[in-house]
Amino acid sequence: MTAPHDTDAGQGPPGRRRPFARPRRVVLALLVTLLAVAGADAAAVAARVDEVAVDLHADDGDGRTWVLVGLDSRARLPQGADVADFGTPETVPGSRADVVVVVQQTDAGTTALSVPRDLLVLDGTTAERLTTTWLDGPQATVAALCSLGIPTDHLVTVDLAGFAAVVDAAGGLEVDVPEPVRDEPAGLLLPRAGRQHVDGATALALVRSRHPEHLVDGAWAPAPVDPDGRAGAAGTVLSALLDRVRGSLSRPWRLQPVAWAASGAVAVDPGTSATDLLGLAGAGVGPVSVLPAGDPVGAALARPPTAGTAAAVAAAGLTCGG
Repeated sequence: MTAPHDTDAGQGPPGRRRPFARPRRVVLALLVTLLAVAGADAAAVAARVDEVAVDLHADDGDGRTWVLVGLDSRARLPQGADVADFGTPETVPGSRADVVVVVQQTDAGTTALSVPRDLLVLDGTTAERLTTTWLDGPQATVAALCSLGIPTDHLVTVDLAGFAAVVDAAGGLEVDVPEPVRDEPAGLLLPRAGRQHVDGATALALVRSRHPEHLVDGAWAPAPVDPDGRAGAAGTVLSALLDRVRGSLSRPWRLQPVAWAASGAVAVDPGTSATDLLGLAGAGVGPVSVLPAGDPVGAALARPPTAGTAAAVAAAGLTCGG
């Protein structure tokens, strides 16, 4: 006699497995494996980040101030770069602070200032351009910024080759070019205007461009002199890159190569952790303003600070106690 069939709502007789039990265990096993791999990868990425030999007294109590420095050194050039466009370590020795962007994060929001590389600052008792203070080491640059009222809670540096590699790992950047531009010494050539996608080498050329030319009536002509042009371009490109990196946080297939490229290019002060860096990458920077400075004096590159310089630093909520 056959027993009647009962509706068991998935509760089968002893020894009978649920139809999806095995796939579920497989999925769980895969998740555990992926988490373990991700943990190992995170450890490997963190181990690649170098330290900057600098002594900071970070105070994140009322917000944190990041100083992001793009280092211009010929010791390590972007892949495929023409030495003629950059120079050699012998012709251009040492590292300079080519790009300096200050990011201030508070509960009220984030502000960012691109500091002109040629701004005159105090390096000890001597006034010199901000860019060359790095030749005396990062501590000199931090002190020079403090003379302007800009503190440094966290210091992050990236070199030329690393910047281009991070842009490429992020899938390139979208930039808006008002008019066709080229700068042969910087390796820059964008023959059409408008919004367009650029790779790492081109993004770097935009940042490095000092003598741009515009296409006028079919011929290249020197662009009008803009002392803030380079600082403005640096801020725009960096903001676009940070937005791209932030977008990668939700795309694992993009995040891993970005993190790997960045870890080989970035150096941080001893007090900055990987968690701190993730906080910066995830916050977003938005528009980057150029810190006001005086016009270059004569034929010199140096630009003196002005009352507008101090006012902009104060308006950003920045203050340095020394």
